[in-house]
Amino acid sequence: MAVELIEGSSVSQLRGLIKQVGYNKDVDIEFATVTAEPPSLRIKIDNMPIELDADDFVVAESLVKHTRKARIDGATPVDIEFENALKAGDRVIVASFKNGQGYAILDRIGGDSDGA
Repeated sequence: MAVELIEGSSVSQLRGLIKQVGYNKDVDIEFATVTAEPPSLRIKIDNMPIELDADDFVVAESLVKHTRKARIDGATPVDIEFENALKAGDRVIVASFKNGQGYAILDRIGGDSDGA
């Protein structure tokens, strides 16, 4: 695809380039509710009629029970276990990609997520 020279200010040039190249959106951000806890984790994305099960998405490490090594004041590293597993009713931020064929739970959210 040939891109034609666009005249005008830098803002006009950028606007014109976007019009020529087109809008390309690879990722959507959605809100969802956890409907079942691990090990059978399930979520219901707002405005989707079905629930997704654990085979349909990946989860950020910070939202599951996990262990990390930590060193305090130069001492020998110790294992610290984080028990931050998702619970039924938790609201989460989900990224959908591959035209809604892949999902990643990014983080837990607090408060009202409907933008109010």
